[in-house]
Amino acid sequence: MDWPQLSRLACPTDAALISPVKFAHDPVPKIPLYLDAKETPFPRESFNSSHPLLKNRFKLYPREARLPFRCSLDAANECRFWKQGLESSMELLKLLSDDRSTNDIVVRGGVTMAGLAQRELRPEFEHRFCKATSYMYPFADEERTKLLAASMVMMFLWDDKAEASSDSAVSFTAETKSDSAHLSTKLNSVVEDFVNRINNIKEHLSPNSRLQHHIDSIISGFRAADLAAGNAGQEVIDAMSKSLRRIRPGFQFRTLRQYLDFRHDNVSADYVLAAVKFSVASGVDLTDPRLARYLTLVKDHLAIINDMASYDKEKRACESSDGERIINIVDVIQRVMSLPDVDSAKVMAYAYQLQTEAWMMEELQHLGSEVWLGDQEWQYLEATYICAAGNAFFSMTSSRYGGEIARLPGEDDKTLSPIPTTPSGNTATEDSLEKFIVGRQRIGLVDSCLVETT
Repeated sequence: MDWPQLSRLACPTDAALISPVKFAHDPVPKIPLYLDAKETPFPRESFNSSHPLLKNRFKLYPREARLPFRCSLDAANECRFWKQGLESSMELLKLLSDDRSTNDIVVRGGVTMAGLAQRELRPEFEHRFCKATSYMYPFADEERTKLLAASMVMMFLWDDKAEASSDSAVSFTAETKSDSAHLSTKLNSVVEDFVNRINNIKEHLSPNSRLQHHIDSIISGFRAADLAAGNAGQEVIDAMSKSLRRIRPGFQFRTLRQYLDFRHDNVSADYVLAAVKFSVASGVDLTDPRLARYLTLVKDHLAIINDMASYDKEKRACESSDGERIINIVDVIQRVMSLPDVDSAKVMAYAYQLQTEAWMMEELQHLGSEVWLGDQEWQYLEATYICAAGNAFFSMTSSRYGGEIARLPGEDDKTLSPIPTTPSGNTATEDSLEKFIVGRQRIGLVDSCLVETT
């Protein structure tokens, strides 16, 4: 990849707001020339220029920064409250790492759930999964960002590891089956307590610990937000509860469609769509049949991006374990299409991702020309479009997927170089902004933030 220019990742006027970027993972390093993705912005302005939610986010330009952003959606954004989101994530991780109920629950390879939380708290914890919130839900205000960040910790850490533990028990030897069953029961009891708290089933709750009290406050926060605006808080809670109860399939997938339908649930797509709705304080009906095809494509996109980013990591994990099989779109495409190697399967998966993005745009154009939708629906659709792009940006910049090999060279704690200034304090910044605008105009892209600034 070209040497990154992170100082161009945001408008010069937004450079001081951006969070550090230290990793850049390329999920498809061998892309043929015929897969030339063109940047495609959302086809209409759903939020008027004075809408209060616009103040919560700022635009990112990963291609201007020469990052391997394998996505045609020109919609990457970041929330201004990313620091508050990280603080919320850290608070929950610390409670998970200290709580007695998680200290003796082994989820994999002798590591306890508390140990997993402690691992996530290592230096640079924000570069693993905790910044996903600020990229996927950038319209959220400070309080909603903090609630979503906490819920994302639950989804990434608790849910993911609970499922992993359940799977790992299948491959144990006969001598350890009774022990693994005991551990699985203990883990399931903790998850069940968590689900009961989500669903407010008080008669089945264990005595409150600091962790459980904190989880109760998070759930109460989602419900309280519904009293202020929108009705998505309860939908986020319901989607979390559903996701925690999911199981892995015991069969191979015969078609790509069959696999993606499974992944909608496995990647917690319903939770993501509800979280997007919560981030914009919307009351839109997620079951509206007019939105069904577009939202299905967004779910597909979430699954494909996640699979593309995590394939190498999952492959290594499966190769080092006994009996565990990979469940990933790259593997499915290679098997279904009888492709000769993994590189070919990655290219075909990427091609299908681009086709999905093209279908998303076609459906948006169809909705704009042949179906009447109100402002609330269009704002939600744009927020999901931005969420999909944000998921791609997070997956690229997360060490969770790329690991140390994806670390950008020569990066220190201050990722972005300061914008140079003259003695007057603004000449160099204005010059930098002018060059930035010219560069965007040269490739035919117009940005509202640039128009407003100029």
